[in-house]
Amino acid sequence: MLVLTLLLVSGLHSSLCTLAGSLQQDSECKGESCQKNAEFDVSSEGRLQPTGLFVNMMEEVDFSEIQVVEGEIPEWLSGSMYKVGVGAFDVGSRRVNNVIDALSKVYRWSFTPGKVPTFSTKFLKTSIYNRSVSLGELVPHRVVGDILPPITSLEKLRMALWDPSRDNNNITPWKIKGRDGITVCGESPLVFDVQNVNLDHMDKYKFFNKGKFVKEFMSASHYARHPTTGDSYNHVFMTGYDKGLFTGVEPGYEMIRVTEDPDGRAVGKVVGYIPSSLNDIRIIHSLGVTENHVILPRLSLRAELNSTTHVCSNIVFDDKAPTYIHVMAIKDGSFKTFEFPPFISVHIINSFERVNENGETEIVVDYPTLTTMEGFNHDRCYYEILNIEYMLSDQFSYMKDFKPLNDVTIRRFVMNLATGKGEVIDHPKTWQPQLLHVDFPFVNDNFRGKPFCIVYFHTIQWDNRNAMGILKLDLCKQTSVGWDDLNLFPVEPVFVPRPGGTEEDDGVLLSPVYDPRTDGSELYIWNARNLKVIAKLSSPVRVPWTNHGIWLPED
Repeated sequence: MLVLTLLLVSGLHSSLCTLAGSLQQDSECKGESCQKNAEFDVSSEGRLQPTGLFVNMMEEVDFSEIQVVEGEIPEWLSGSMYKVGVGAFDVGSRRVNNVIDALSKVYRWSFTPGKVPTFSTKFLKTSIYNRSVSLGELVPHRVVGDILPPITSLEKLRMALWDPSRDNNNITPWKIKGRDGITVCGESPLVFDVQNVNLDHMDKYKFFNKGKFVKEFMSASHYARHPTTGDSYNHVFMTGYDKGLFTGVEPGYEMIRVTEDPDGRAVGKVVGYIPSSLNDIRIIHSLGVTENHVILPRLSLRAELNSTTHVCSNIVFDDKAPTYIHVMAIKDGSFKTFEFPPFISVHIINSFERVNENGETEIVVDYPTLTTMEGFNHDRCYYEILNIEYMLSDQFSYMKDFKPLNDVTIRRFVMNLATGKGEVIDHPKTWQPQLLHVDFPFVNDNFRGKPFCIVYFHTIQWDNRNAMGILKLDLCKQTSVGWDDLNLFPVEPVFVPRPGGTEEDDGVLLSPVYDPRTDGSELYIWNARNLKVIAKLSSPVRVPWTNHGIWLPED
């Protein structure tokens, strides 16, 4: 997810299309696609809160048939969408209040041409989930928000000495070559595999284990996929407890590549190492991969070591900490570091390589960033905005502590590998209202790591009862299209490319949509070109908030 750089309108189209490296030839405005600006409904009359997105859904479902309520499913749609998110906030008398802390659940919508589509959902069988269900009470564990009643001193001691690491992965589903199932990730090297059809638990593991004298305690929630090989890339922040004196493991980011061994099994390999002081650990939620490089962005969310039980106590925005973006060569692990002003963002839109007019290779990374941090309460944690009390407050209490989260600018970071210089370019805001939370970017998987134009976002009007919508941006033409509807709440949209399609927006978007008037959900399918709804499908259960998703075509 910081002030808008003014660009001359006459030069905007050509300069930014050159930046993207993928100018679309048809620049004429035709028919429904002619809308130049996304305009979201700012009226508050009759608007309800999306309460049901933040309420338990304990029911597990196996292969329930879902029916078309309206429209038609594209005949070519064949595969499954997986999403990971909220299952339960409370068990027994104890509860958590942040969507990241809710017990994790995996959701699957499956399509086969000529057959009725199906829906499945199951809890991720983590240690936290299993122990909580066994005891009938949510067990104390490390949380981002609050756990209520609060953890006692004795419970904190037990957590510090005996309890397993926080394993409630409820952020991102992923597909790793050489693994049979779907991998479920969190901000940790520890991941889970679930069966890709029935969502049953398969495995819980790490790709690296340096031994008991080495602490491996952070990874990105999002793996990045190589545009050609399909290998998955991530980082692991690690340090020897002796800071490398005897273990040889100094504090830093080990960049890893997960590929296949000769037998077709997933294996982790080290690409390179980027040293970092324990006093300058950054939160890296996502990273980028291009044909020849892996990109590690260290923006200005700093991780400190203040608490063993409350994650948010360890996360601060440091407005004195520059943004560092490390560009590492995949072939030999060498890297260059580029320094920029302090910024906050967590989700890379895309990254790619290009050659400029001087024949020099540049790395380009796009981010939704906070336009400014002015007015941000630095005593509060960035992720506390996902506390239910803030999300559902009719008094807009977020305005006091989190006002900057409603002002987002899409920024492009350009890094010249030949000169070592970098620059930041602000894309113009082509949406209304301009004070809008724009995040959860999704691009056509066929263009990840390559020059691109189109990106889809989830939007929230924090100051209008969390009115949610979908935004399509063309970063080359600087145009946008939006979708919203009164009291309908989509989450992050997942793009599905049409088989054989060559244009970026040739496909559909999928997202569950919650309706507080019925306290139910439907799966919506939009035309990805113009965001027109082309189908709505029933759901056997209400689908709470989900964080991220993927689409996997049928083999």
